[in-house]
Amino acid sequence: MQVKPVIKQASEAMVTVGVDLAGRTGTTGVCRVTWGRRPAAELLPAKHDDDLLEAMRSADRTGLDSPLGWPAAFVALLTAHRTGVELPALAHHAACADGRPGLGNTLTHRLTDDIAWKRTGAGRQRPLSVSADKLGIVAIRAAGLLARLAEGGPAVPRDGSGPVVEVYPAFALIQWGLAPAGTYKGKDATAARTGILAGLEAGLDLDLSDRVRDRCVASDHDLDALISAIVARAAACGMTHAPATEEERAMAAVEGWIHLPRRDLPLTAVRNGEVH
Repeated sequence: MQVKPVIKQASEAMVTVGVDLAGRTGTTGVCRVTWGRRPAAELLPAKHDDDLLEAMRSADRTGLDSPLGWPAAFVALLTAHRTGVELPALAHHAACADGRPGLGNTLTHRLTDDIAWKRTGAGRQRPLSVSADKLGIVAIRAAGLLARLAEGGPAVPRDGSGPVVEVYPAFALIQWGLAPAGTYKGKDATAARTGILAGLEAGLDLDLSDRVRDRCVASDHDLDALISAIVARAAACGMTHAPATEEERAMAAVEGWIHLPRRDLPLTAVRNGEVH
């Protein structure tokens, strides 16, 4: 299933929100970008789930930095273990094009994790496991948010064809050629975040206040929220890699799908993206 383009009148500005979700509120970041003549970014409250939901409901599309599902094989394992039947056989993701092993086994990593890792050529920068790492608590919180977002209506699609797309800011930076040589995470990486922000501002002609700029340099959570909102714009304009094969579409519906910006489309294309 392809991501549904956002339909806007010529006089309307698209609004996207990015959420750098964490297991606790203190390290969650939320950013909203209004895509007018110059995209304008603002950082929003992120103390409670109600804050996040209010922001998400204000947007045409939200980029959520969190897995939207668990590996299907992992869920099958838990189900078999709970009911006492024979456990499913262990399988591994396909080898890389150069012959190196794939990302890992299908219990720890989703199909989209493996595809995104291979597509970016990220090497040692491996996605965390949603089933065997601390990322699991973030996914639990995301599942609750999506359930509340869908109250009174159909479930929010996990493949990104609805109002929420799963994003991976660090991989998006690789696609845009803005990834630093080292990490941009943590209090000692302000120089790396300054460089990333400069690249985003130049490519998008962003309208940033001093407050937003200072916070994105000081905190990788706020910067990731901004990046997530930008990826949401790319997805809304059909500028990300959506599930393409029958297997990818089937797995994305249950496991979620990381929307990577297309490497052949620069940030200027995201800024000027045609809204169908």
